[in-house]
Amino acid sequence: MRLGALLWLAVLPYAARAELDPGSQPIGCEQADTQVTLTASAHLDPSCTWTRGVEIVASNVVLDCQGARIAAPDRRYGILIIAPTDVALSNIVVRNCHVEGFLNNLHIEREGFMELAEGVEYEHAFSNIVIEDGTFVNSRGVGIFVDGYVTGVTLRRLHVEGSGSAGIYLEAGSRDNVVEHCTIVNNGYRENGPDGQLFEFSGITVWFWGTGREGLAIDGSRDNRIADNHFEGNSAGAIFLYKNCGEFVNVRPNRWWHRRYGADGNVIERNTIVGEDNGVWVASRMGENTLPMDCSDPAYVSGPLDRVVLDYARDNVVRDNVFQNVGYGVRVEDDRTVVADNEFTGDDPAQQAVVVGTRFRTPVLGLPVSGTTVTGNRASIAENGNPYRWIHGHVDTVFADNEALGRPAGFCEGEQPRTNQFIFVVAFELADPENPPTGPPPVIPPPEPLPPCPLSCASGGPLTRTRIAVRRLATPPGDEGLLFKGQVTAPFPLAPPLDPLAVGIGVRIADAAGVPVLDVHVPGGAYDATTGAGWRAVPARRSWIYRNDGMAPPGGIAAIVVKDRSSHVPGLVRFKITGRRGTFPVEPSALPLEAIVILDPPTAETGQCGRATFATPPARCTATANTVRCR
Repeated sequence: MRLGALLWLAVLPYAARAELDPGSQPIGCEQADTQVTLTASAHLDPSCTWTRGVEIVASNVVLDCQGARIAAPDRRYGILIIAPTDVALSNIVVRNCHVEGFLNNLHIEREGFMELAEGVEYEHAFSNIVIEDGTFVNSRGVGIFVDGYVTGVTLRRLHVEGSGSAGIYLEAGSRDNVVEHCTIVNNGYRENGPDGQLFEFSGITVWFWGTGREGLAIDGSRDNRIADNHFEGNSAGAIFLYKNCGEFVNVRPNRWWHRRYGADGNVIERNTIVGEDNGVWVASRMGENTLPMDCSDPAYVSGPLDRVVLDYARDNVVRDNVFQNVGYGVRVEDDRTVVADNEFTGDDPAQQAVVVGTRFRTPVLGLPVSGTTVTGNRASIAENGNPYRWIHGHVDTVFADNEALGRPAGFCEGEQPRTNQFIFVVAFELADPENPPTGPPPVIPPPEPLPPCPLSCASGGPLTRTRIAVRRLATPPGDEGLLFKGQVTAPFPLAPPLDPLAVGIGVRIADAAGVPVLDVHVPGGAYDATTGAGWRAVPARRSWIYRNDGMAPPGGIAAIVVKDRSSHVPGLVRFKITGRRGTFPVEPSALPLEAIVILDPPTAETGQCGRATFATPPARCTATANTVRCR
């Protein structure tokens, strides 16, 4: 058991000394081996272990376990709160309980909910059910299960650890629940877990190794608040939002029911998420191959070994959370998600803060993820200045005021995170049930760091007094010369301060067809006399000088001078870029040229960049067989 669980257990005796609810009746150890059914408030004798569980079937009940241990290795429910769908339970409190070993350590159910007709699901709703100050560990399945159409549950100051499946599960149709100040760690390693298990599919037995399950599953559950919790070490990730696809409609028809709603309108705020592969994954099944799940939802991608259905998780808010060493902080695969004011830290450059996009819905249906808002986030992931990425396209995205490594950061294309052949399945093989595979599970290679964003200048101003000259075009490639100079007026005051020595500069020159003549990020770094390359700062002149005497300078750029002339004109920056022994291919028929200079590479969210098109008189480009000039 982790230290966090031990510390939590140590607190329980003190919590148990709190004043008991008025009218609470004692239940002695003579009933410890029988199921206890409560219709009125009661408290357990903590000196014994309760092996048959406790059932609450009426409103206005307080169960105070006083730190008692409720444990059994083969029973279904440790604590069950249940009533028929025509009975509205309310005002129930369960506190100071230590529950372990059941299929569900805690289960809250409206009996018969699968038969509820659309439009009447919330008649006789549950309300004001509070579970607080307890530990729920080592369940065989889900640790705490809030079942279909259950409302008004608060899970508060709980420790949930070692669940075989998800630590906490909010079932389809449940809504208006709260999970707050809980510790949810090390769950999900049994169901579809990485150690492997047998699975029957279409009469074939396979052994598969899987991703396991997440700390908190929000499955078609709406309008919940997930706040101030700690997630760490869960098998697949921290918080997944999705809609069950109607699984096992043919294989298990007696357990199938229609899931009507997506995982919409949830607020996830002020949580700390540590060391997970995935932090918060919105519409986590949008791009998954659910063929083995025998879903009733219609497929829009199908084939002999493929079945992909739409997932639904819209209008969710992920704000003010802290992500520490998380592979993918926030993944967004459905519409109108707000990702705001989160903090991402990490020591692996391959970690990413935000990834927006979905791999099948966009190309197949022409429906890219839309309406995402990404604002005010801060990332300090080692060597990763571009941790905010989109994949497969996006529309109507608001991206503003996000930082990485202390500087304004851009939003550019990334790469699809690792995908599995089937949902949950990392690897599989045909199996003999009598002879399961031996040896360690497959090793999944970690993702590689992504390249920086392409150079771009979306928010800068025009370059003025601009000159470009490319010489020696008539000779063999590799000995051309380049001169590019001009000036730009950037937003003043310059924020962050201009500093080519720290970040370098970016230069892109392209012809009229968009074919690059030069596309290079000259990196920062102080001048090194050994290599003959790097930057020198001249503070008294507000100037920076780059020199590269090597045989292969980046992009053929051998010298750069940048001057901050804000003392004369606020925000004015002049530059001169010289290339020698380079290859700068220009076709005279492809004029005019277009050029950008990025003083805050690669995307200059600060506006510290400029563009020249040479397409509007009096600007123009001229060419001879040997030289192109633009001015």
